[in-house]
Amino acid sequence: MDVFFEQFKPASSIAEYLALGSKEAEVQTLGFELEHFVVEKGSLAAVPFSADLAARGGATPGASVEDVLEALKPYYSERVYEEDDEGNPHLFGLGREKAAITLEPGAQLELSIGPAHSVKEIEQLYRMFREEIDPLLDARGLCLLELGYHPTRQARELSLLPKRRYQYMNEYLAQTGSHGICMMRASASTQISVDYTSESDAITKFRIANALGPLFAFITDNSPVFEAETVGLLGGTVEVATSGLAVPWRMVRMVCWSDTDPSRTQIARGGFDEDFSFLHYAEDLVDAPGIFLPAGAAGTAGPEYLGFTTFRQRLADEFLDEATILHILSLFFFDARFKGYLEIRQADSMPLDYALAYAALIRGIFYNPEALAYFARRFQYVDAAAVAFALTALRATGFDADVYGRRAWEWLDEMVSYASAGLAEEEAVYLEPLAELVRERRTLMEVLHHRRLKDGWDDYAAI
Repeated sequence: MDVFFEQFKPASSIAEYLALGSKEAEVQTLGFELEHFVVEKGSLAAVPFSADLAARGGATPGASVEDVLEALKPYYSERVYEEDDEGNPHLFGLGREKAAITLEPGAQLELSIGPAHSVKEIEQLYRMFREEIDPLLDARGLCLLELGYHPTRQARELSLLPKRRYQYMNEYLAQTGSHGICMMRASASTQISVDYTSESDAITKFRIANALGPLFAFITDNSPVFEAETVGLLGGTVEVATSGLAVPWRMVRMVCWSDTDPSRTQIARGGFDEDFSFLHYAEDLVDAPGIFLPAGAAGTAGPEYLGFTTFRQRLADEFLDEATILHILSLFFFDARFKGYLEIRQADSMPLDYALAYAALIRGIFYNPEALAYFARRFQYVDAAAVAFALTALRATGFDADVYGRRAWEWLDEMVSYASAGLAEEEAVYLEPLAELVRERRTLMEVLHHRRLKDGWDDYAAI
């Protein structure tokens, strides 16, 4: 593979890599990523990555995320270790066939599943993971929590993993917006990936994913708390948290992403242009600030901080190997992004039944030719400005929001209808939790928040 790429220059090599990701129409697999907060039972206090590092910072040593990963090792054939700045090795990830555990910057635990051929397969693999990890967590007085934002801590109170990649990102993002720290340390998401059959099919799906993105974010909004304050929609009376950040009314994660880094978040530049292509996408990446290069990329002896130096400036006309291409693709966090497949990223972390419903929704739309044709036609005049307006309207007025000239509930009804029609009977049942929300004109945040008020955080964590 690497030899093949030696004939291409940076942007062209990235574009060619994306083209090589095309699959046969019959494949239609899904990727599934669900991020969790590891918290103490009862208090839902944040759990540090490493008890040793926490102790050095003055905290009392105790259970840690790394300790849980160490206990999980017998179930996984692959282990990922990296050294901190003092040369101490730490376990940052585990892997096996179709499943990988990784950690986000604030020690959020992510399970990645795929490629999966059905929502049922995703459910089976996820439940296997929970059967293994839950007893280990329970023995330590811990649990996993699926929320879009940390329920009890402000971002600045959460420690950053001792990983060079995240240190570089933290330094860079502190200069590009106010919410980078929130995104890195205190947010969690559900991400679904779909295949494409050609560049044309990829661009069609990319545009539809971006146009539907505000509606995806709205119906999967699962962030009743921001910076330890209740969001305004749910009766919060604090407009500005003690961190100094304004408390949003809805869709906390999308608020964070909109103020993180305009060169690598929201919608890729030109994504709705008629001539948009893999090459245009790649050109946008190489012309953006690079942040850093890992050891070995472009002849680097060790990790190299780039900051605002672009990949084009640093790499010039050097040929890219596959590892460098994958590194560049991973450093951009658009609402929908290409990685040899299309990753759809607008949803909050959610309890399993809702996360599976969301996977079914994506499958039923993006692998349904009738749905793709319909939404492509309806969105032919949508652009990035219209998407931004839709997000603002949804935050303000919810189901009655004006989204591309129609009420939000009309779009959501159609989305559920097309998804249901595009799924086999055994998969359509997975759609029901989100379909019920749409019928009742309620969001996930409202349902789970009211259950929290009734039964408390302990019951909420067990949903």
